[in-house]
Amino acid sequence: MYIAIAFLALVASLLIQIFFFGPRKFRDRAKMLTEYAAKKGYRLANPSIAQMTNNSSARDILTNPSLRSYIKGSDGIADIEGLERGTDDPFAFTCSMRSKDVVIFDLSVSSQRADDKGNAIHYKVAKIATQGLPRFSLGRHSVVDAVQNVVDKLTGKPKSSIEVDPSTYPEFAKHYWLKCSDSGTIFAFLSPGKITFLGNTTLEGVIATNSQYFVYFESGRLQSDKDCDMFIATVENLVSNLL
Repeated sequence: MYIAIAFLALVASLLIQIFFFGPRKFRDRAKMLTEYAAKKGYRLANPSIAQMTNNSSARDILTNPSLRSYIKGSDGIADIEGLERGTDDPFAFTCSMRSKDVVIFDLSVSSQRADDKGNAIHYKVAKIATQGLPRFSLGRHSVVDAVQNVVDKLTGKPKSSIEVDPSTYPEFAKHYWLKCSDSGTIFAFLSPGKITFLGNTTLEGVIATNSQYFVYFESGRLQSDKDCDMFIATVENLVSNLL
């Protein structure tokens, strides 16, 4: 049953992407990502799917039996706030950072705004399998974040934000929000050195964890070698300093 659902989800994902990009652009993007992974020595999550896009029609792609062994980059992180209901493409790849396997992929999340119905928010995502981390999320202050805080107050939603002492960590307090249900566990993980590192880092995206993964995601798509290089460099910096 699960395999059938996963297969249908993949077909739906591919249909959306082929419709959005068009068959030719979809193949061009597949070629870019597969060639990038090969050049860097990274491992494709779905090599058979990537190979069949080279000279295949949309019909050939969608009816190929190799789709039944499809691996989703987003498996295991559907409970991360902001990534719910995400649709990822099949061109995820895995690279190694400090002996940790890091899965890199694109994810499209349907907008929940009434005035933005039908559109999607695109994210570049990295997930690292990590056990024993506290459940938390953090990101840079923004207008969207400020509005959400007001809405939470008006609706009586329990406060989940953690205050960081601005006199001790002025740069972190100035630039970041931090959410966690247990301040003791989060500060046991975020040592003074880690908080200082984050305060001195221009982090564009969001860090979040669940029981299985450390996740970093930021707006945009992996559309060129430069996009991939820049995103991976950011993730490497986080892995080196936080994990």
